[in-house]
Amino acid sequence: MSKPTTLDVQWQRLMALCASEAKFKAEGDHPRLLKLLKGDIDELAREMGFSERLIVTRDFRAERQGDHIMRIVTE
Repeated sequence: MSKPTTLDVQWQRLMALCASEAKFKAEGDHPRLLKLLKGDIDELAREMGFSERLIVTRDFRAERQGDHIMRIVTE
């Protein structure tokens, strides 16, 4: 397996943050942690080039080739 690219690492981090956000929302008793996670997700998604609409809806998509993320879908 080849070395992960910056985009691979960013994507993995974004997906982990979103999974944590979903878990804590379901539990419903971590408002401060949710606020921090939201900020981290928003910042990373903007850095990756996602539109505000996709960030708000958490509709993150990417094209993968083998083990690597080739590009993110920004529309």
